[in-house]
Amino acid sequence: MLKINSVSKTFNKNTPDQHKGLDNLSLNVSEGEFVTIIGGNGAGKSTLFNVVSGSMLCDSGMIELGGEDITYEPEHSRAFFIGRIFQDPMKGTAPNMTVGENLIIAYMRSTKKSIMKYPSKKDKMFIREHLAELGLGLEDRMNTKIGLLSGGQRQAITLTMATLVKPKLLLLDEHTAALDPLSAKNVLDLTNKIVLDNNITTLMITHNISSALALGSRTIMMDSGDIAIDLNTDERKNMSVQDLLIKFNRVKNKEFDDDNALL
Repeated sequence: MLKINSVSKTFNKNTPDQHKGLDNLSLNVSEGEFVTIIGGNGAGKSTLFNVVSGSMLCDSGMIELGGEDITYEPEHSRAFFIGRIFQDPMKGTAPNMTVGENLIIAYMRSTKKSIMKYPSKKDKMFIREHLAELGLGLEDRMNTKIGLLSGGQRQAITLTMATLVKPKLLLLDEHTAALDPLSAKNVLDLTNKIVLDNNITTLMITHNISSALALGSRTIMMDSGDIAIDLNTDERKNMSVQDLLIKFNRVKNKEFDDDNALL
């Protein structure tokens, strides 16, 4: 499904601040696989998402999605088949527009229908039914401005917006990091349900190592722009956070030093 072959990205080339964001990274993700991604600050996690989504072009290498080369395809074209949710609950939505308006625009764009065209009754019912599946009663708040909702409610809606039409790939960029613990747990539960029910190929960046080991079907740990550890379902089974840190120490011969991930 997703094939990343020898992708590199260097920032501030030929300057004292030169830094490799990605260093000849390769990764294959099968259809329907749910991969959690962890790593310290500067490990390359966000850079990986940026080159896959098209918000940044890689310097070398190739990216394929569903058998098609998308390495240099523009971001707006990839947005039709790649869904991305950010850490900021307000990013990706129009806060002064209603819940219904945000969802309708997302749906019309995903189906490549003109957003200037008034949605049909069938379209509205489809959207309402998907919103009702969240179990948060948001289907009864379609006329509420999205900026008035809580962070957890907004992230639940952005999750719905990104999956109204099944994307080829879903990128979750620390999408619960800005939420309180209870809201974060609720959004993660919703994420897991939506991804599994719809068999969506998913990559999820998280700073929570426990969540990374518990969710999805595979965990990769990045360091210095490449993949240091790649664990399948069986390898993750019964693995504790401490076990993973010991494994990282053995592989990289250094301590993992991201305090945010350890707390």
